[in-house]
Amino acid sequence: MRSADDGVTWSDPVEITATFEPFRKRYDWKVIATGPGHGIQLRSGRMVVPIWLAYGKTGDHAPSAAGTIYSDDAGRTWQAGEIAVPNEGELGNPNETMLTELSDGRVMLISRSVSKPNRKLITIGPDGASGWQPSHFHDQLWEPICMASVIAHPAQPGTLLFSNPHRLAIDKNGKEIPAGRGKRENLTIKLSRDDGRTWPRQRTLEPGPSAYSDLAVLPDGTVLCLYEGANAIVAAKFGLDWLDR
Repeated sequence: MRSADDGVTWSDPVEITATFEPFRKRYDWKVIATGPGHGIQLRSGRMVVPIWLAYGKTGDHAPSAAGTIYSDDAGRTWQAGEIAVPNEGELGNPNETMLTELSDGRVMLISRSVSKPNRKLITIGPDGASGWQPSHFHDQLWEPICMASVIAHPAQPGTLLFSNPHRLAIDKNGKEIPAGRGKRENLTIKLSRDDGRTWPRQRTLEPGPSAYSDLAVLPDGTVLCLYEGANAIVAAKFGLDWLDR
């Protein structure tokens, strides 16, 4: 759907399910989804939306893999990109994915998965559609098996923000449970100044129950985080200085 008045009214919906058909060559999907979370428009004008698809029995959310769809005509038509995060090797059922444009124009995907290392999966490609590097686990981005969000901040090139519940599943001896499901609490904001290579700053936004989240940046640099709280959907706002306190 399209809106020309900031969401007050919307056009009739246009179905784009056929866009996903090329993915069947790799995975015969039964379930398809975007995000959850936002897509982006690259400096080139290309619009890129993260997607995941499941190819088990009808209705099952696993096994799964992740990729993107893209548009080069302002969203009038959409094309399937290449599978970016396949379900193979150490990569266990990649699914809910978010993405951002790096300072050099490349696109970075961060994917949820059910993998033994309990860390988010990272892959980078030149144009948001193809040429994806092999995925790797990032040790600083914990994976409680919960959707997260990432966004570039215009403060200076290479500045990224990341949000997700900073928890891991641990056993009675305090050791990580491989492919464990951490508690959905302690929603944390992390800050990177080097295009996501390292995340030296972090601060808890919500110490209690908290789950899915999505980040946005206003024209004045204020950061918005919409997230699931214990009993409500919460919108928080803060500046980069909040992370440096």
